[in-house]
Amino acid sequence: MHEAETYLRNTENPTSLYVMIDGKRRRLFINRKENVIGIIAPGKRIRGYLFSDWNAIEKVLYPQTDNTKADRKLVLKYQRLAKTATFKSDWLKRIAAADPEKSPYENRITTGTRIDGKCIRLRTLEKYCGSGVMSHFMEAVRDGTSYHSARFEYCGYDGTLWCEPREDGMISAGFSKEYHGTGNGYYYLLINDETLIGYDVD
Repeated sequence: MHEAETYLRNTENPTSLYVMIDGKRRRLFINRKENVIGIIAPGKRIRGYLFSDWNAIEKVLYPQTDNTKADRKLVLKYQRLAKTATFKSDWLKRIAAADPEKSPYENRITTGTRIDGKCIRLRTLEKYCGSGVMSHFMEAVRDGTSYHSARFEYCGYDGTLWCEPREDGMISAGFSKEYHGTGNGYYYLLINDETLIGYDVD
């Protein structure tokens, strides 16, 4: 069994793992209920397909899971910010239940990247996307409806605000900061009514 598969099938580990394939950073994930492993499709955040080509993996990018004081501070930061949210999401529930003695990655509230804990204020973002886009975004968050803004210029990147409702009445909302003309970049999730915070890098 490949070391990446061994890692994912260990129930004590998170359900995703980054690897290098064809010189690119790709994310594997496991559905433990169905006992299948998949890979996130290029340019996507949550959609993927079944994976079995273990020989294509050039390197396994294990997360840094050192339980340092900085890790604990980060978890407490996520929890402090999440307390003021007026909307509900599964991600916020994971944050509330997070163990401060573990890293954000181990708590499954981030994918373990260099933007963990990095915040972007909505009022700052509004200067780039415009008040109309921000108003539509916050309306979608408040009403639990689907919204995807057009791309806008943000500090040399393509910016997109999005909100997706879930069947249980919860939502997932965030900001994508991607390299021009690609589906890769930095991804932030809405942690309260005023703040986005780092979640993933692709």
